[in-house]
Amino acid sequence: MNWLNGKKTYIVSILMFFVSSLNLITGDISLNQFISSDSMTLLLEAMGLSTLRAGVKQNQKETIYEVVKKINFPHAG
Repeated sequence: MNWLNGKKTYIVSILMFFVSSLNLITGDISLNQFISSDSMTLLLEAMGLSTLRAGVKQNQKETIYEVVKKINFPHAG
């Protein structure tokens, strides 16, 4: 299950994206109806979730780099 570390959030985000745009893709609703529906909110939430996960991942890399730098070079600024 280690191969899913860091990928589960992206999988959920992709599924949210497809669920929200399913009616638009199949032609059940028009673009104007899609924009004013709850599906648009779900689409924006999916984009926000993936953006949040990318930010957390970047912050983890920077934090790990700073910790390793302080361990190896404690006298450096």
